[in-house]
Amino acid sequence: MTLPQPGPAGDPTRSYLPEVQPPARRPLKIFAFDPSLRRSAGNLAITEVVNERLSPGPMGRLVRVVDYNGTKREFYAPVDLDDAPILMQRGLDPSDSDPRFHQQMVYAVVMKVIENFERALGRPFRFRQGRKLTVLPHSFEGTNAFYDSTTLSLHFGYFTATAEDLGPNLPGQTIFTCLSHDIVAHETTHAIVDRLRDHFNDPTNRDVLAFHEGLADIVAIFQHFSFPEVLQDQIRATRSDLSQPGRLLELAQQFGYATGQGRALRAARGTGAAAPDPSLYAEVLEPHERGSILVAAVFDAFFRIYSNRTRGLVRAVTGGSGILPAGELQSDLVALVTREAAQAAQDVLTMCLRAFEYLPPVDVTFGDYLRAVVTADFELNPRDEHERRASFIDAFRLRGIYAPGVSSLAEEALRLDRPPAMQHMKIPVEVVTEVMASQFVDLGPTLPPGEQPYRRLRDFARQHAVELQLDPALMDRHTELAGFHPSFHVDENGQLKVELVAQWVQAPPPGHPDRVEEGGVVLRAGTTAVFASDGTVRYVIAKPLPWRASGIRRPTGQEDLAEAREQGFRDYVAALDQQDPLQVWSDDRYRERRMRQRAKLTGAHVAQQGWRGGRG
Repeated sequence: MTLPQPGPAGDPTRSYLPEVQPPARRPLKIFAFDPSLRRSAGNLAITEVVNERLSPGPMGRLVRVVDYNGTKREFYAPVDLDDAPILMQRGLDPSDSDPRFHQQMVYAVVMKVIENFERALGRPFRFRQGRKLTVLPHSFEGTNAFYDSTTLSLHFGYFTATAEDLGPNLPGQTIFTCLSHDIVAHETTHAIVDRLRDHFNDPTNRDVLAFHEGLADIVAIFQHFSFPEVLQDQIRATRSDLSQPGRLLELAQQFGYATGQGRALRAARGTGAAAPDPSLYAEVLEPHERGSILVAAVFDAFFRIYSNRTRGLVRAVTGGSGILPAGELQSDLVALVTREAAQAAQDVLTMCLRAFEYLPPVDVTFGDYLRAVVTADFELNPRDEHERRASFIDAFRLRGIYAPGVSSLAEEALRLDRPPAMQHMKIPVEVVTEVMASQFVDLGPTLPPGEQPYRRLRDFARQHAVELQLDPALMDRHTELAGFHPSFHVDENGQLKVELVAQWVQAPPPGHPDRVEEGGVVLRAGTTAVFASDGTVRYVIAKPLPWRASGIRRPTGQEDLAEAREQGFRDYVAALDQQDPLQVWSDDRYRERRMRQRAKLTGAHVAQQGWRGGRG
């Protein structure tokens, strides 16, 4: 029998066979947690990522997996995820021993993290100069994993489990950090944050490195909520009280047990159920411990938001009492609560990531982050029916986290604003149009420095340096246009909101009277400006420095904030010096680079301490 062949359009005597379109999503099998929880509900999970054409590795538009073992100096055969048998079974089955599954696992988790950032930021993500993130799942032998900003690469180690307090591990078992969803997601977040704000690796206050670590944990833990079976199991076990301890809120369980800690490495609410202690925020210096304060604040806000979303469901099934009867929850209630919990988790994660559009380019603090979260959410959800912003404000307040330069804890006071003098200032609307178009031309590199948007944004900054809190005397040679991009979002009314975000960074040169440098780290001025689609200024987020040399008068209060930044940096350096035993025994070379060295040690985290999550 001869099948009819496609004919020309409009020919009724010939059949037309439409082109088969490839699916938009690619399902891949992964461990939702790690191999130690193999038989737990939902741990053998399927996650969906964007379906792109892949080369063996796998290698796609943004990520390439290179399976080179630096300890053994050998390459492992790369997996071809476009191979028909692998495609038909939704990827290779989870396996501790098959390097090809390890390659599949890191690719899937890395892409999932990138997609969460793209969803929140409202634009396609790309690394600088169109580079790909290199991922090495078996990079070395050791209890470590890290992100290397110099080579734009993620390195995952492997090691033998300790004989003490093994938990679900076997004595002598080989532990692969690349098979921990949480470790992979954590390190990927470091790489993305470094792309979005490269000066967030400069330890200029107590919060900067802690922000890196805390946000990486937040992303890793919230991604647990994307696995329905895991979420349903936890809702049944806790009778819908997700704030109770459980694997949903734990980070890197296998690694924690394998290194002899006797528990998961970290948890969303710490190891105890005590009330928040605001003194910790004033005292703790170590970035991972300080980052845990941010994680706890965000998840306390999430639990309140989740409760607000599900309270009506519980009242409906309990005849208005709101008190659940003893025994198993009804299956219908479990399904409804699971859906609400997953949506609440995605909403809060999106809030946490979208806040990047409203952060300064340098010297971030937890208070800056709170203002950015509140502003970002207000822009798209002004009605806030689930009290999301109030939940964040209260959770941060209970931990002693306050934003600088605000008059109260009211939402209106915490939302960012613009200087009154910039109310009628704008950039040409064609700049916004050109930058918007540049994001969708074959997803290629951003516009080169000679293009019109660069010149016009630099001209805008020169003309309005004082309002942007940048030193006018340093604009020509010592101010960098650190980045600009559009963002596209749909608000609660279904309206498209387009914004242009630009960042400038300024550093006085060596020998300049206003230059502040300690231990190899320079304190920089930086400003983020958010423009509406018509070019008007919406928000200005500035981190100023004192202008002693220029003699230019500033608006009231700006000089005080600038001097407070400088003093805070010096106090932070002094506090670290007091805790540093190397200070006494080191020469001048160490003292000149000690802050850079401390940041590097925090990122590389010495193997004896175990993986803490770091930037390299």
